[in-house]
Amino acid sequence: MHQDRAPESVWAAAPEPAKRRLRLFRRDPEAQTLWQSEFEQQDLGEPLGVWATDEVVALVRFDRVTAYAPATGEPRWTWQPPGQDVIVRVAEDTADGLGVVLHYDDGGRVDEKVRLTALDLGSGDVAWSREQPKDQLGDIGADRARHVSIGGGRIATAPVWIANSQGRKGKEPPVVRSLDARTGSVQWERSLPDHWGDWFSALAADPPVLSVRNRGKRSRPRLYVVREDGQWHIELPDGYQDFGPAVAVVGDTIAVGLEPDDPAGDSEKSADTLLRAYSVRTGEQLWEWRVDHGRTLHPLAHRGYFMVGNGYGSRVTVLDPADGRVVAERRLPGFSYRARYAAWGDRLAVVCHAVSETRRLRVFRWK
Repeated sequence: MHQDRAPESVWAAAPEPAKRRLRLFRRDPEAQTLWQSEFEQQDLGEPLGVWATDEVVALVRFDRVTAYAPATGEPRWTWQPPGQDVIVRVAEDTADGLGVVLHYDDGGRVDEKVRLTALDLGSGDVAWSREQPKDQLGDIGADRARHVSIGGGRIATAPVWIANSQGRKGKEPPVVRSLDARTGSVQWERSLPDHWGDWFSALAADPPVLSVRNRGKRSRPRLYVVREDGQWHIELPDGYQDFGPAVAVVGDTIAVGLEPDDPAGDSEKSADTLLRAYSVRTGEQLWEWRVDHGRTLHPLAHRGYFMVGNGYGSRVTVLDPADGRVVAERRLPGFSYRARYAAWGDRLAVVCHAVSETRRLRVFRWK
């Protein structure tokens, strides 16, 4: 693909068709590095999320939210949860300029409440905060809330079955709930169609998307997409060990990465990773895209396109949601294992989610 012929904004309504070339002779352009935060010498814990707007770029860890000026990286404000609370989940987006965090006192054994707080990202002020019964949001541990996803002003939660006094599961399948993040009121709930599954991880809230596992030694993870009026699921195909850590939705198209089985060689870069797109409404597979840039893909919806980052934080590809056609690619200088992304305008923030690896936030200009 002739990157120099891409339009001034790759987000144009009708991008030029991609011109394929052999990867051997292709060198995608490098995105401009605007700034990067200072390298943290101590282990501050896994970053839980990153938000980006025209006003700030904010990085969330278990004990604080730190905001930076988007153009320079100058620190703007810091917010810390009250008392001994720790943050265990953050919203995937910034609806109405607010960043929502879920936090609770992980040392309070009798504390049956969790708290949700919405921060005004422009100022760092608390826009609203409320409590919610802890048992309404499934499994919330000291370092995670895997049954909960927050996004689009909603909370999606899929509690597991509750065991009786004999340790047996209930007869009813688990219920997926969609709640209003601001009030905690249940918007709708729906039982999964079968009793399959022992572990649930919520990947998205709008619509609720669940990665579901069973106890069987040969069982394979499933991905459920649940709506108020129906649901569907897909099986993990042979040759792949798990679904990626994130999904993205553009219109009626949902994209998810599939992580391959362990590669034959020592390098993860030899893996052939797959991104598949499905219809949100029907579950029909629409297209797939293969890439050899690492095992983990992180799709992100931005301005009507899918931005797909590789797990090393060293390359991002823009795909047309209609057919998976490559619109543009950029190399990102640096390294950030199991990277996550946030985009705004023509800029991109990248953060590492591996505790033992690079501990810095990087920001690039796309073009």
